[in-house]
Amino acid sequence: MIDLSDPTLDERLQRRTADGRYELGECDIVANIRALRAAGNMAGVRQLCEVLLQRCAPVFQRHTQGLQHRPELREEAIANMAEHLLREAQDASEVFMTKNFIHYLRCLCADEFNRVLRQEGLYYRRDDEGRPAGRPQHVPRSLVEPLSPWNDDEGQMCADVADPDDQYEAMHAGDECQRILMYLQDPLDRKIMILRVLEEMKWDDIATLCERTDRTVRLRFERARRYLRECVMREQHVICRPAIYQP
Repeated sequence: MIDLSDPTLDERLQRRTADGRYELGECDIVANIRALRAAGNMAGVRQLCEVLLQRCAPVFQRHTQGLQHRPELREEAIANMAEHLLREAQDASEVFMTKNFIHYLRCLCADEFNRVLRQEGLYYRRDDEGRPAGRPQHVPRSLVEPLSPWNDDEGQMCADVADPDDQYEAMHAGDECQRILMYLQDPLDRKIMILRVLEEMKWDDIATLCERTDRTVRLRFERARRYLRECVMREQHVICRPAIYQP
């Protein structure tokens, strides 16, 4: 347990070992944050949370360099990363960050960065070499707003488009999703894909519902995603392959 009244505490928090690691690691700080919160010492919680944020700030900056041309989006992404970190640091049920904090932090930064890209219509599918391919996967938030109804000069509600929600397309899109998901033989893999992709739930919530660890859920999701992609590509190859002429 960290003694907050220790006059040498600031020095100990900055002190590093011979291999460059902090003498008091991030996992130790998280454990003390949770213990202080359970004891009702919110002042101590805030003090250690500030230390944790200071250590993670360079990682947040490094993972958002791709948004340097959009400073407002970069600030939003960093703020979301900090909020997510502090919320889970105080959640005693979150065990992933106490097992491997560095890997946890990288996953957190990647999730929040990609979420901002999807929100702004900047997230692209990538080919095998990691280059953007095709169109953005989401409509930018700034383009969604004009679809909301507005009042004309006569006070009647109008819209910029006749029908922004095509029920026919939505129905068939749902059927197509269910058909593609049936490629997954394991019901747990289908459940994880639905919760993450369709319900847009967070990893920790999915792990709780599936009664698995955060790491297990992430690994199963990535494996299932790659498998579904291969299945869909095989379908497209069969459809696009020209028929052989037989006289």
